[in-house]
Amino acid sequence: MKLLSLPKEKRLSEQAVLTLVNHTIFQFGNSLSLIFINLYLWRLTESLVVNGLFNLSALLAQAVATVLIGKIAKQKGHLSIYRYGIFLTAFFYLCIIVTQENMVHYFVWFALLRGISQAAYWLSYFTLAHEVSNNENRHRYLGWNQLLMGVANLIGPAAAGVVISLSTELTGYSIVFSTAFVMFIIATIGSFRIQTDESHHKAYYMKYLRQMIKKKPNFIRALIGWFVIGFPQGILMYIPPILLFSIFPDESFIGYMNIVFLSLSIIASYIISRIAHHESTKVYLLIAAIGFLFSTVFLMWEIAIWSVVLFMSVHSLFKPLQANTYAVYYFTWLDQLPLKEHFRVESVVLRETIINFGRGLGIIIFMVFSTDINPVTIPWILVFIMAGQLWIPWLAKE
Repeated sequence: MKLLSLPKEKRLSEQAVLTLVNHTIFQFGNSLSLIFINLYLWRLTESLVVNGLFNLSALLAQAVATVLIGKIAKQKGHLSIYRYGIFLTAFFYLCIIVTQENMVHYFVWFALLRGISQAAYWLSYFTLAHEVSNNENRHRYLGWNQLLMGVANLIGPAAAGVVISLSTELTGYSIVFSTAFVMFIIATIGSFRIQTDESHHKAYYMKYLRQMIKKKPNFIRALIGWFVIGFPQGILMYIPPILLFSIFPDESFIGYMNIVFLSLSIIASYIISRIAHHESTKVYLLIAAIGFLFSTVFLMWEIAIWSVVLFMSVHSLFKPLQANTYAVYYFTWLDQLPLKEHFRVESVVLRETIINFGRGLGIIIFMVFSTDINPVTIPWILVFIMAGQLWIPWLAKE
């Protein structure tokens, strides 16, 4: 039993647990529908360009909105913005339910609404994540965060895939989007149970970024790291499910494959939450980068079900290692920057803005070199993008 017990400083507070539970509800709603929004657009248009533009518009809107919302969050309180983010996400799905197939005619507007809602939510959530954890238990908090997200992402797409496959035409998509809407309403209500000690410093300190970088020049490396990490994330938001669906057109199959991928991420997240230490940051990031690059070997052979499944399986094993390690590394900067915790919101604004520009650039690179399902260009694009992750350990300077 001693091996399973945790020292007091690594245990999570009540507010940390409440934050994780509400985030899981939110993520379950997302997981029910996020993959299938892209498949919904694919079914309506069979165009990678439309899917690419939808995701690109959403990411760029999220990046810009994060900067604008950051100042409001600092002045009005990030907990209020957190609640608005969940409510706007619910409104996004309500609009899809109302417009149904006509969504394709307004997909850019839907993308903008999604970007704004995601900006509000993730800016506030990552600020809360730092607030309810500390240097001693942050690996554990983020490990549980990845684990619970994995469980939600495991159950959601599988259930949605079954519902869609058993329904006629596009009726199943409407049922899934309606269920997601209900989950976001529940998360909105649950958000009122979360109470944190928000900073009394209402000033927005982004204008001091240049001076802080002069004092701590390695901080710019940490920001560039988020940009590089975003490259593959933008592409993998929508390409893998479309690849699988183009080979085997069955939504339930996509859901079942998602169970496999996320089961691997859950296992990896649990191990990380138990054994990871922030002193091994560079080692973890190097292992993750090598794992990502190795995953592309299967696609170089051919684009088939077996190769796409192996690619995503290997990637799913190493994704939590990179995500958790770099998040913990970035959070430690708040203890080193001159303004410390008073720069908390601003640091999350920088992270979210930069990583979303990185995701957007990844999509642009993909769209430039491959506008359809091309078995020759797709693997090489992914090899190039994954090779860039080898830069991350070097950027993670103390």
